[in-house]
Amino acid sequence: MSDKEKSDWEERYSSGSYKARPWPSDLLEEWLPRMPKGRALDIPSGTGRNALYMAENGFEVDAVDISGSALEILNESARERGLRIRCHEIDLDQGSPPEPPYQLLVSCFFLNRNIIPRMKEWVADNGFIVFEQHMVTPLEVHGPSTQQWRVQPNELLRLFADFRVVHYEEGIFTHQRDGAERTNALARLVACKGEPGY
Repeated sequence: MSDKEKSDWEERYSSGSYKARPWPSDLLEEWLPRMPKGRALDIPSGTGRNALYMAENGFEVDAVDISGSALEILNESARERGLRIRCHEIDLDQGSPPEPPYQLLVSCFFLNRNIIPRMKEWVADNGFIVFEQHMVTPLEVHGPSTQQWRVQPNELLRLFADFRVVHYEEGIFTHQRDGAERTNALARLVACKGEPGY
């Protein structure tokens, strides 16, 4: 990530201009009960909506983000809830999580195709990855305007062809929580690095 991108994210979180969703990914909510407890990695964690949810459900969580301010917010939320989450300020272009592998890796709305091969290495044998990303569409939807930050149709299937895909969907999704409604074009994948146990 460039210095400018890092500075921009830090400014968004430190100023409060970036309003992160407080609720976890509904894809993660749906699939987490089916997964064996273990060590989990959330990248990028932001202020921790997914990290907090995994910790509340018995996972030992490492949270990685480029923004120290986002991780401070996450740490405070974890303390308020009586949770222990290990936070790491890391630029994944240049570094890696401290102690892979993980039984579960969650990546929502973060697309860096160059590090996906490394991400797969961070997943333990028979571990899972939950990956959710904006998808290319001609429709007016929420999310990045730059097409390079959106996946092509079926791109996630190609990127994770060496994993066992246990769930995949793409399309237009409308979410409404806490009075806010968002319509997104999304590709959503759950895959196992080996045998999922069924």
